Amino acid sequence: MPNRSILVADDIENQTDTGKSRSQVLGHTASFLAQRLKTGIDLLYVEDVKTYPAGKLGSFRFPAWHSSHEEWLEEAVRQYTVPVTCSLKSGSPAEQILKAMRSRSSPELVVVGTQGRKGMKRLLIGSVAEEVVRYSKRPVLVIGPIAQELYRDLSGQKQLKLLVPTDLGKNSRAAERYALSLAKRIGARVMLFHCLWDSINAIIINTAYAGMAAYDLETVIDRSRDDAIEEMKRKVSYFQKEGVACGYKVEEKALTSMCAVYQESGNGYAFVVMGTHGRNALLNAFLGSTARETIMHATVPVITVHSGR
Repeated sequence: MPNRSILVADDIENQTDTGKSRSQVLGHTASFLAQRLKTGIDLLYVEDVKTYPAGKLGSFRFPAWHSSHEEWLEEAVRQYTVPVTCSLKSGSPAEQILKAMRSRSSPELVVVGTQGRKGMKRLLIGSVAEEVVRYSKRPVLVIGPIAQELYRDLSGQKQLKLLVPTDLGKNSRAAERYALSLAKRIGARVMLFHCLWDSINAIIINTAYAGMAAYDLETVIDRSRDDAIEEMKRKVSYFQKEGVACGYKVEEKALTSMCAVYQESGNGYAFVVMGTHGRNALLNAFLGSTARETIMHATVPVITVHSGR
């Protein structure tokens, strides 16, 4: 059975310097992974009718608009170093991408970029990348704004490293399984990463709400650390038995997971692989999520894996 293709959803209509640069980074990253995974690429662009230049109705017609996209798509193909199949669709970008992912020949991986909108603007305008991540049952590689600026060519890197944040619970299991499989196929080393502060902070908050003092913070920290290290060692042992070089880090500073993860991502990793779960869009817009903030601030691309996968 042939390997699945990598689906690259590119906003080729954005012909600004930033848009062209993002397309190049998407092309280079997808080509690198396709070579390592021995698969091809499906390049998708979705014409969003909401962007049609209605103000030019007198001199601008839909066929010309459509033809310009065909030309840009052909130009975008030249950035790839592996076989590419092009697809031009019309409609809602997120819906068309998700439709392609649910097809009989669903992709190995979806690669998208994001401008990183925040707050009310992001809520009202929407984010294609975020909607795809929220509803996708396939892994999604998102290249955030900082990762685009700091992009580095991975083809000459001798030892690839994957950063795999874990909460040591069920929400991270799918991401851990995918990271194990990906590491085997691309010859990468895995670093499992756990942040203590979230669990310690939760204990402090819960005792405060219960009208109790945080009885012995040092004892709480020591026990949390010991439990985390024991579980991390168990996971590392499993990865190693599966033939994947693996280590672990337990972050003990008073940092939230999202801060700790994107700070750690700058230490020579090729990708971050992390779990996510689709929560309410309005809630996420204001409270944030570890996955979104990591994508926004990480210096490398982030591969999200739905916890229900």
